[in-house]
Amino acid sequence: MPPSGHEPIIGLPDYKIISYQGTQTVEITAEYTGDIGCINCGSLNLRKKERFNRAFKHHSIGLSRSILLIQTYKFFCRDCKKYFNQRLPGVQPYQRSTEPFKDEVACKHHDGHSILKVSQRLCLGQATVGRYYKNFLKREFSEYKNASVPKVLGIDEKKFSKRLGYQTTLVNLQRHTVFDITLGRTESNLGKYLKKLPDRDNCKVVVMDLSETYRSIAHNYFPKAMVVADRFHVVRLVNHHFLKTWSQLDEVGRKNRGLMYMMRMHEWSKMKEKSRSNLNRYLAENPALKVVYDFKQDLMKLILSRVYSKSEARKLVPRFLDAIRALKMSNFKNLEILGNTLDAWKEEIVRMWRFSKTNSITEGLHRRMDEIQNRAYGMHNFNNYRIRVKAYCG
Repeated sequence: MPPSGHEPIIGLPDYKIISYQGTQTVEITAEYTGDIGCINCGSLNLRKKERFNRAFKHHSIGLSRSILLIQTYKFFCRDCKKYFNQRLPGVQPYQRSTEPFKDEVACKHHDGHSILKVSQRLCLGQATVGRYYKNFLKREFSEYKNASVPKVLGIDEKKFSKRLGYQTTLVNLQRHTVFDITLGRTESNLGKYLKKLPDRDNCKVVVMDLSETYRSIAHNYFPKAMVVADRFHVVRLVNHHFLKTWSQLDEVGRKNRGLMYMMRMHEWSKMKEKSRSNLNRYLAENPALKVVYDFKQDLMKLILSRVYSKSEARKLVPRFLDAIRALKMSNFKNLEILGNTLDAWKEEIVRMWRFSKTNSITEGLHRRMDEIQNRAYGMHNFNNYRIRVKAYCG
């Protein structure tokens, strides 16, 4: 239902349709029935001086374009003694298109139609389409300008361009939307920006990969937030060091793609019987590798555990600490590095067991950002790119 006072076809307040005609282009003759005040002092004590007709491009009705024909007047204000032309709601001064028409043009381009197709369909210049779309993006962007920092914040980096380097993405993990993006990924680059964020104390949880830089930023600029390690990056780290260790034990087998696929899989995942028997036979032929493989599977089960209470989490902590000690005492360099990394991030990893949100949401939004850049065949102006990201992903 249209808002009270809105004519359902025109969609603007205080208009009355007098007549309409046409098929491919519908001409709607209407009159404005609302109060008219002086644009200088607001007075209603006016005198009509001259009348003239105005034609505005209006939003489409079905598949047909529409034109709005309205009779307007020139007025003289008896209070401030000034002349002015009548203003109409839904139409900006000196414009020949209504605001609903501009929104229609911008939304068509926003939804994937090229500027050329939109301009041909709606009989506009391509520069006009670009101008309407830019104003639409600025309006969408202004809605998020002074938004508070979300309670659950995801933080990750992404390559923007060779010239400008990396960007940092801040994501509202509760709403699956981009909170903001900014250039840089070091504390020296981000510090000035982060200090200006409103309500930083509102943030309670920060989810990140195992980045010392981002952890330092979280502690310094979000003091009331708990840092939680991202499950995906922890699993990837374990797999990375396991594959490096495998190369030391059997460099030839490590290059076998079929074996690598099976070794990366969790043992509780579905696997064809033939593949599982081949894996078991290979591990039986390499007993040292089998010990490392079994340890890795136990560690994966522990890392991927999900619990619902602190008491359940406390029961898993001794097992996790024992696994870290075993890694640090191993004779393999990559496993020692893995043990030291897990030891440095043990508190953040333990918090991960009771927290369901991950930065997979951030990675998904990064793919949408890539689509924005690909559609534009690359973007060089970061401010324009930021506005588009906030409009598409905000």
